[in-house]
Amino acid sequence: MKNFDIQLDEEYAQKLAYIQQEADQDTVEAIKSSIELRYQQLQQQKTDPLAKLKQSKFIGCFKGETHLVQHFINS
Repeated sequence: MKNFDIQLDEEYAQKLAYIQQEADQDTVEAIKSSIELRYQQLQQQKTDPLAKLKQSKFIGCFKGETHLVQHFINS
């Protein structure tokens, strides 16, 4: 087992306290569950390329006609 000594700024300390309270977990359990969640997200992205694209900031960063492809096909 590894020991970690971390320092959190006030914002993250409050977020951790919130997670602990809402999930009824101690600090170690809250951190482990957060790591597990992120790990699963990253593993899913590896196996699902569409998931990675959906989480990128590229999707939804343009404004325009909703049927823009139709416009080019009909031209």
